[in-house]
Amino acid sequence: MKVFALSDPHLSFGTPNKSMDRFGPEWVNHPAKIEQNWRERVGPKDVVLVPGDISWAKKLPDVMPDLAWLHSLPGTKILLQGNHDYWWPSASLMEQELPSSIRFIQNNHVRIGPFFFFGTRLWDTQEYSLFDLIAWDPKKGEIPGMKSTQDLETQERLYERELQRLKMSIASLPQGEPGPRIALTHYPPLDHLLTPSRASALLEGAGAEHVVFGHLHSVKPEWSGKAFGALHGIHYHLTACDYIDFAPKLICEA
Repeated sequence: MKVFALSDPHLSFGTPNKSMDRFGPEWVNHPAKIEQNWRERVGPKDVVLVPGDISWAKKLPDVMPDLAWLHSLPGTKILLQGNHDYWWPSASLMEQELPSSIRFIQNNHVRIGPFFFFGTRLWDTQEYSLFDLIAWDPKKGEIPGMKSTQDLETQERLYERELQRLKMSIASLPQGEPGPRIALTHYPPLDHLLTPSRASALLEGAGAEHVVFGHLHSVKPEWSGKAFGALHGIHYHLTACDYIDFAPKLICEA
């Protein structure tokens, strides 16, 4: 069993007016690129983590074509809500409506084979900065997460709420059971220079071996393949699909 990750597919099969083409030529027909790479790499027994910004849909009926497309691809998929996933309903409704090959994390954990998956979305924070990682291009629109319109008090309140949700997900993990623990967050839990944070401390305490996340687009060329890395026994993986050339990244295998 192999574990892959690919974040921020920003699908729009149910909302065709939300094409990603305006963000640059690399995004033109990007679902076809993802599908080709996915089918070349992922087998039916593998797991693909999708940590957020799955769809532009705002309502559950509109996201169903996107979920059906994911379902058609090989492997089990584990979803986490991103900041653009406005369609995301209650956990009980997710359980009812998700196709059979798709699982999700929401204040809980998912176990598949020997692996334990857990996490939370996180949020913008003043605790660390990722601004110099991004190549800002006003022609492509706002880079997600780089310019917050929230006051710092609201931002901190939302970030602290996400830390509490991460604690809930960690608390759901069985104690004493062996197996690799892999965390999903949407926002990076620390900066690209691996400065420790409140989030990274919680992930370390939970025994995470890998953390996958997305949210960041248009990474500067000089940081290609170099951002993030290993800290205190955890490997941090930026898996926004444009950063990994629209190909699921192999995280680990058992």
